[in-house]
This record gives sequence, C-alpha cells and structure tokens, in this order.
Amino acid sequence: MSKQPSISYKDAGVDIDAGEALVERIKGVAKRTARPEVMGGLGGFGALCEIPAGYKQPVLVSGTDGVGTKLRLALNLNKHDSIGQDLVAMCVNDLVVCGAEPLFFLDYYATGKLNVDIAATVVTGIGAGCELAGCSLVGGETAEMPGM
Repeated sequence: MSKQPSISYKDAGVDIDAGEALVERIKGVAKRTARPEVMGGLGGFGALCEIPAGYKQPVLVSGTDGVGTKLRLALNLNKHDSIGQDLVAMCVNDLVVCGAEPLFFLDYYATGKLNVDIAATVVTGIGAGCELAGCSLVGGETAEMPGM
C-alpha cells in the first residue's frame, strides 16, 4: 500500500496566518459587545449564555438571516462597513417581532480568499450592530474556500 501525500491547508489555498490575523483584529470588537449573561470567552465553537434575571417563563427565540443582494452592492461599491451592521439588523428584526430580546450573535463569514482588511471591516460592522441591538458578539466562523 502506497502512502498518499498529505495536503496542508496552505496547499488547499487556505491562509491560516490570515485567519489568525483576522481574529486578533476583531477580538476588541467582540469584547465591546459583552453582556454579563455570556459565559466564557471568545474563540470557542459555541457560546453559553445564562437567561437574564427578571424573566417569568422565559422562552428562547433564535433566528438567522442574510443581507441578500445588498452584498452585491457592497462588493461593487467596495463599501463593506455597513454590511455587517445590516446583517445584525435583519436578524434582530426577526427576533423582536416575536417579542424577544436579542442576547447574543454568532457570525459566519465565507470567502474564496480571505482579505483580512475587508473581513475585519465587515465584522466591525457586525459588532456595531450588536452594540446597537444590545447583544453580544460571542463568536463565529470564518470560512476560506478557494474556488468558491
């Protein structure tokens, strides 16, 4: 049996160093959105949040949304600072119409090739949206998918 050559993330076109640089740039964004109910720090694959005191018969409400074709506008105009905030607004709107309070937010950033400056700008906008909504940015995923 012949041994197959191993393939690294770099061989696949994924820049781990860029991903780590992005995390370093956005840590402060997430910290500014902290709520006291959030347990644990940034960087895990999930987040824990206590139910805030004062609720009678609390029900958790979750939702997800996207920015749709506004992403095309952001790309065409090379204006990425508002797209993250818009994403949070879309998600929070879906919660508040149910009578829910937004507690925390997880982001997902996917790209063919990670541009740290653009990604940091988008996540900074997500953080700004979380601050306006009163929810914590507790983590997320950055997916670099060459060829996509």
